[in-house]
Amino acid sequence: MICERCDGLMVRERYDDLELGSAGYEISAWRCLNCGAFVDPVITAHHQTAHKTEPDQLLRPRLKKLVRAA
Repeated sequence: MICERCDGLMVRERYDDLELGSAGYEISAWRCLNCGAFVDPVITAHHQTAHKTEPDQLLRPRLKKLVRAA
């Protein structure tokens, strides 16, 4: 896998899931050997939902409201 930040090599690693205590639960994630970027399932899900809404769709109504108030 290639890092989106620096095009470096990503390696799969396993980490303990601290939310569930030390019961032996692990999550797998990708870490870049070059820049240290870290990508796990939670980060991936956040990126997918965060990029669905275009900034212009949120900004235009706010700008219209500010123009009306002025």
